[in-house]
Amino acid sequence: MSNDNDENWKDKEPVAGLSAASSCIRLSICLDGDGKPPPSRQFSPVYTHQCFPDEFISGWRPMSSAERLSQQVYQRWRYGSVGEASASIEEKHSSYRKIDGEENQIDVNVLLSPACDTCKIEVTTSTYSPRSNINTDEPATKKAKRVTFQEADDGSTQQLSIDDVIKKIQSSLPPIASVTINESSTATEGAKSDGKFKYLSHPVGVVVKSYKRKIKNDNHTVEEGDFVITLARGSDPSVVSYHNAIQPLARWFIETADDVNISDEDGGFWTALYLFRKHEDKSSDDGTSTFRYSLAGYITLFHFHAPFRKPKSGIIVRVCQALILPTYQRASHGSDLLLSVHEYADRYLNDYASSSTGMDIVEVNVEDPAPGFVALRDSVDYKRFVSLLESKRDTIDKLPDLKYLQKYPVTSKEYFQPAPDGGLSLASLLKITKRQTEVMHEIYKLAAVEKWKQGSKDNAQIQQVETNYRLTIKKSLKSHRTEELGACEGGKEEQKALLAKWFDQTHNHYRKLLGLLHLRHFRILTAGTKFLIPGRQPLTFWALEVRACRQRATASRKYVADG
Repeated sequence: MSNDNDENWKDKEPVAGLSAASSCIRLSICLDGDGKPPPSRQFSPVYTHQCFPDEFISGWRPMSSAERLSQQVYQRWRYGSVGEASASIEEKHSSYRKIDGEENQIDVNVLLSPACDTCKIEVTTSTYSPRSNINTDEPATKKAKRVTFQEADDGSTQQLSIDDVIKKIQSSLPPIASVTINESSTATEGAKSDGKFKYLSHPVGVVVKSYKRKIKNDNHTVEEGDFVITLARGSDPSVVSYHNAIQPLARWFIETADDVNISDEDGGFWTALYLFRKHEDKSSDDGTSTFRYSLAGYITLFHFHAPFRKPKSGIIVRVCQALILPTYQRASHGSDLLLSVHEYADRYLNDYASSSTGMDIVEVNVEDPAPGFVALRDSVDYKRFVSLLESKRDTIDKLPDLKYLQKYPVTSKEYFQPAPDGGLSLASLLKITKRQTEVMHEIYKLAAVEKWKQGSKDNAQIQQVETNYRLTIKKSLKSHRTEELGACEGGKEEQKALLAKWFDQTHNHYRKLLGLLHLRHFRILTAGTKFLIPGRQPLTFWALEVRACRQRATASRKYVADG
């Protein structure tokens, strides 16, 4: 458990419902004409700073129930579980300091259409009844630290009118059909007369993949849902219209999200992969079944020509935005979307490329991904790496950066040397970056080391092999983070400490990916968890249960995605 002297909690990624503003806003997906979606389809924003820079709504506080829930969210976020705060007082996020004396409460419920291309807003206000023994997470004499990592002044605040609140959130929502304030409704200009939400009669784009996935309901039952992934071109006016309607929602879940013009072909071109849930509609007069669709997520891709890319030139595809709506998170939809990106890249030349250019996609990359997306990308890339080793044994003999893994034993120093060709051949085959090939090798070697350790009783040799692996990772980190090391003012000692910290983070990340979570934070329960070392039998490890804080980023600084 973190303690009050541990400053690491301040660097954690924010979560939904943490700040005061986030607790005032709910987004709900309306399906089957339900006017009041169940809790499983309701969620709070992660980021609100693009609408409310200091993460609170001036002059307003959340409803009492939402504020209590926010307090629990804060304690889980900071301490790992509710009730583990070292102090006896109840704590909340520091954004509450600015509204500590406010009595007016507000709840902004955004009702999204199934396609998320339009919405209705329901605003409810009330009066706050102060509760005793509630403090913010910082003493009153200190300046408040907010999710935006900016210090707020101690000046007075002026209450925003409800109209002003709606105007501020409007830029982060699809077109608004109506606004209801304390049960008094007003339709906006251009809204349809019946005011009913509609599904998409057909998915946007061309279906490239269909699959089933279990969905948990509020009554603890599980149903099997149908999902489709589509590919849509930014040059299609209907795609542009739909994407312009839904993309403002990303601001609630991606820290630096901004609207993009996917029809823009300056320097390249855009495509999008959409994830839709497929619903059966049996309401037709003739008794036949038709299908309708609701949005579950999307990824936007920018394509540009890289004439100097080695070993050959071609098109680079960059993942620019990725979003899985919270209702569908933690169900591996993010993995399916990212795998579909690679499948699209593999088939591009034969199925999608223009006959006039004849250029193929040579690389898929992500610019400045956040921790949550890094975990997703590494997991997907490692599965593809393992699949390559298992299915194409003849290919291994032709790739020098794979062949040496079979040549040397784990106990030799040669096993931990860099790939002979710098990873170029593997990068070309998997269409990933050279750095990602290094990551794949590092994860693979960790898996091999852990398997070897299970059969070795030579503690001295085990220690030497672990040292060889640690030095390999540190050398890699040093070569890729030279600027950060050069900025250390404490000289070599500070650099060594920083490298040690980076190694621990990297090692734990790899172990989590393989299912080997650090024992300091987990309790051994039973044997059974398996992971595959390519070309060998599955290895059984101890199944582990979280005992301390297991923070999983549901949003990212630039990208949101769920594995």
